[in-house]
Amino acid sequence: MEKELIKLLLNKKFYTKNKTKLSKEFFTNGTGDLYETIEHAHEDSDKDLSINEVSSLHMDVYNPATTRAKKENFDALVNEIKELELPNETIASNIIRALYKRRIANKIAVLATEIYNGKDSDFSEIKKELEISFDDIDKDEYEYVTSDVSSLIDKLKDNTKWKFNLSSLKENVNGVGEGNLAIIFARPESGKTAFWVNLVAGIDGFAAQGAKVCALINEEPAIRTQMRLINAHTGMTFDEIRADMDVTKEKWAEVKQNIKILDTVDWSLDEVDEFVQKEKPDILVIDQLDKVNVKGNFARTDEKLRAVYTGAREIAKRNNCCVIAISQASADGHGKMELTFDMMEGSKTGKAAEADVIIGVGFRDKVDTEQNVRGLYISKNKITGWHGQITCMIQPELSRYYD
Repeated sequence: MEKELIKLLLNKKFYTKNKTKLSKEFFTNGTGDLYETIEHAHEDSDKDLSINEVSSLHMDVYNPATTRAKKENFDALVNEIKELELPNETIASNIIRALYKRRIANKIAVLATEIYNGKDSDFSEIKKELEISFDDIDKDEYEYVTSDVSSLIDKLKDNTKWKFNLSSLKENVNGVGEGNLAIIFARPESGKTAFWVNLVAGIDGFAAQGAKVCALINEEPAIRTQMRLINAHTGMTFDEIRADMDVTKEKWAEVKQNIKILDTVDWSLDEVDEFVQKEKPDILVIDQLDKVNVKGNFARTDEKLRAVYTGAREIAKRNNCCVIAISQASADGHGKMELTFDMMEGSKTGKAAEADVIIGVGFRDKVDTEQNVRGLYISKNKITGWHGQITCMIQPELSRYYD
């Protein structure tokens, strides 16, 4: 349980809630030194920690002269902790509280025994221990939201740091920011991948704004999506790119350092979480989120999907990034311009409940397809509160959208 507690203490909220009751004495077999490093790291950071960060701090900063044998033992301990599942937070808090009570009781017993055996004392040490320690037994530490108006304004002014590059969408929804979960969904072959590609790599897209964007692809081969990103940024078709590689490379160099894309077939939510902690993107695109695996037994598909989307929302919040989830529309949305969130495949409510903004990409019929008309329907919007439809055009060969 000590090792499981260590893994849980990487969570800033859980650590803050329990820190007054924690002690190195609770941790043995090498975990005590690791706990001290976590304690120091939390003092210097207001975010969750990763086990890799703590490991580097422990070996490179606090213990650079460690022998090879000790380093090998420490590496083995860290690898073991990585493989452990997180314990239930309520149970873990109760265990910490019980250990805290036992520690204080033992300290008081030692003081009382010394007095019993003849030590000259007026019980002041025992009284002090009772007053200070037992006040904390059932006391949790909470991080309250600031009530200072200036601080609130400072924290909220950049809540949509990354702006949409479609003027009508920017005017009505503005953009996305830290902790947001956005959902983009559509019927197959409607242009949903082209839509997020345009938001990321198109003219004045997220990458051009300076955002670090990572995209996890499990739908089409990622190499194909990478080319679509290049099309969108350069404004050049595949044939034009082949004909003028120098110009392509020059234009693509403007943003390519801000975009990372990889194939992630069969990835689990835990693997996504670990990736985000390592790469620290400003924006994470998952195409498609429904295909990401999650631990647990679920009686129905909608229950599993809600767990996946709840997990994605937590990843966004813990890592201060925006997660953009790509999903399919059900048959209810076929041939329609107005795709509301209850038309998402597999879940009419569960997935939508976790999102800050939901954009359905729709088109009506063959005429719309031939004329490249698309409807962007905003059916949920916790960012500005606006709901409604935006009509725009798509350039399929460039994966670009425009008003």
